[in-house]
Amino acid sequence: MKISYNLLKKYIPELESPQQVAELLTMHTAEVEEIHESGEILNNIFIVEILEVQKHPDSDKLNLCKVIHQGKELQIVCGAPNVRKGLIVPLAIVWADLGAGFVIKKSKIRGETSEGMLCGADEIWLTTEKQDGIMELPQGATIWMSMKEYIGNHDTIIEVDNKAINHRPDLFSHIGIARELAVILWRELDFQYPKNAFSEFPENQDIQVDIADLVRRYIGVRMQNVENIQSPDYIDELLKTEWVEAKWLLVDITNYCLYLYGQPTHCFDADKLEWAIIVRMAKAGETLLALNDKTYELTEDDIVIADQKKVIALWGIIGWKDTAVSDTTKNIIIEAAHFDQAVVRKTGKTHGLRTDALNVFEKDLQPDMAEKWVSLIIEELQKHIPSAQIVWYSDVYSRAQESVTVPFDLEFINRLIGKKYEKQEVISILSNLGIQEKDWELSIPFWRKDLRYKADIAEEITRISGYDEVALSNIRINTWAVLQNTWYRLKRDSRNFWIQQGFYDMYNYSFVWSEIMEKIWQDCTDLIPLKNSLSEEATHMKWSHIPNLLKTLENNIKQFKSLSVFEIEKVYTNNTEVSETTMLSGLMTSKADIAYYEVQKLISQYLKHIGVPKYFFEKTKDLPSFAHAWRSASIMVRGKSIWTLGEIHPLIAKNFKLQDTIAYFDIDLEALELAAYSIVKAKEISEFQENSFDINFTISKETKGSQIQATIEKTDPKYIKKVELFDIYEDEEKLPGKRSISFKVYIQAIDKTLDDEYKNNLIQEIVSKVEKKWGTLR
Repeated sequence: MKISYNLLKKYIPELESPQQVAELLTMHTAEVEEIHESGEILNNIFIVEILEVQKHPDSDKLNLCKVIHQGKELQIVCGAPNVRKGLIVPLAIVWADLGAGFVIKKSKIRGETSEGMLCGADEIWLTTEKQDGIMELPQGATIWMSMKEYIGNHDTIIEVDNKAINHRPDLFSHIGIARELAVILWRELDFQYPKNAFSEFPENQDIQVDIADLVRRYIGVRMQNVENIQSPDYIDELLKTEWVEAKWLLVDITNYCLYLYGQPTHCFDADKLEWAIIVRMAKAGETLLALNDKTYELTEDDIVIADQKKVIALWGIIGWKDTAVSDTTKNIIIEAAHFDQAVVRKTGKTHGLRTDALNVFEKDLQPDMAEKWVSLIIEELQKHIPSAQIVWYSDVYSRAQESVTVPFDLEFINRLIGKKYEKQEVISILSNLGIQEKDWELSIPFWRKDLRYKADIAEEITRISGYDEVALSNIRINTWAVLQNTWYRLKRDSRNFWIQQGFYDMYNYSFVWSEIMEKIWQDCTDLIPLKNSLSEEATHMKWSHIPNLLKTLENNIKQFKSLSVFEIEKVYTNNTEVSETTMLSGLMTSKADIAYYEVQKLISQYLKHIGVPKYFFEKTKDLPSFAHAWRSASIMVRGKSIWTLGEIHPLIAKNFKLQDTIAYFDIDLEALELAAYSIVKAKEISEFQENSFDINFTISKETKGSQIQATIEKTDPKYIKKVELFDIYEDEEKLPGKRSISFKVYIQAIDKTLDDEYKNNLIQEIVSKVEKKWGTLR
């Protein structure tokens, strides 16, 4: 939000400098993002006379212009249609910065040297409207004078960070900021809210509000004998601060009300309306030709202002062009209202509209503000147009704004802040804020929607008196043994494990759309749709992380030889009802022909890392659409599937322009939590050396590795401590219909060293048992 320092100083003469204002606001209210001089870019733009104009030898549309600046003759290449000898124009000299990264440089255009640029008013930010030619200055303009000196608009613009004041709609205005500064500086603010200027006139019933639950208040005032005259200088200067082009008083006065006082208002040409005025929801098929010359197709979720035949405004956002005031307007309707902030914001998003009025309305203005700013507009119009008269008014106020009181608890304030404030000091601060105390109750001013609780009052006291005035103190806490939350521990350990394996931790959006679903051979039919989608790429809630992770690989794989990513977040399903499940999902690129075994090994390590010693992998037909049917399996823990791992189908990988084999895992973390960190019985540690050996079998592809592993473990449970599957080999040419599977067997005794004789006998026994059922020694 842009604030004029000159205007602030008008209300608070004691202000010392823009830097002081920025420091005060940053320390007490909101961060100031930038301070800059109004018209700063005009410093290196000077007034010159065009002395000569010749056609460019290599262009029909360009001209060579000769000017003199500071006694030096310059050649300027110019394509403006109105360029001619004798014009007085602004010249941007070499190295002049025109903003947005546009710096004038000496250059050659079609072979001719150009030593500057002759400027249009829009190119030097004197208007926001596109100009067809260069700016023509009066013949009396002083040659070689800077445009900043010529314009004479010396002001400093202070830009306040909007994000810091979203809870304070009263601060989206010059008066709101001035009021804050006055409180901080303990100064009186030279400002009074205008009295109701229309309530003594006849009340009219031609304004009808059909949606009182969404439109809490609507004020319309009809005035006659108005004129669309030029706006006074003080209105024009304020609008320049906000980069708004001044037009005529009937238009500018509503913008003035918005930026000075923070209340969006609007003026209709009353003679262009088909009476009466109706506030309602739009109907299917209705359209609006807006003030920006664009036509909008309205939805039944839009709040509109209509007359008896047509829509005349998309209220809170933009008006209809054909009912706008013009230079022939004699009768007007001034309107102000309070609308449901969520509906107005949704309408703006639906139609891709973002206006300053919407920016304020979506912060939920207080309805009592409306009458004060309509009264302000009436006063301003009658001051500049003596013939202007009120004919009637209508004020539909379905639910009056309630007064708010908060208990005054000085002890609570001192205890919460950790500082002893005196009552009189607190009362003085609150009084400056417009908060009145009576019988230990605080009456909150109508413009402060954010003050509702005792803690809010404590924050206001500390904020105004200064956070730096609060002394540091030790935090008083009770300490005791902390029981670690299993869910938190599981997520932490999972993240740490996969990061240590070289995976990138991703935080993707929670949405998918039809195009990405088609790439994985699905559609959005069973997904949860968003009622108010953020974009075309965010129409449904995601049911799995895998589609977005595939998109991540597609977007980044060119920068890496290999890439592994994972995500731990919620996914959303819609069976009988909407449900959320936290999933751990990951993808990894692989150069291996069969990447399944790589990801299976990683999952085995992961499950052991989180204290799940018993698990196995089982073939299943219950696979997601993106999985390779022959190279994917279910992860079984305690007899239940916690979902799947394997490879992405190669055709789906190609849909995402991925050439390597892509392995994946998709795990229900909430189901896994029930088995994680299983209690392990303590065992005596042997003093004798552990021994190990490898053993390899050839088995049919239908035989599960877990079956072989279990057979080995049962051969001698006393001395076999652990069996690990570490390699699987398949080759249809060498091993048709079969595969080679390798295990490492660890043996150890508690009371002796196991010799080679025992090991050889054990191997023979293992081979005998496996060959009886499953396969042959390789």
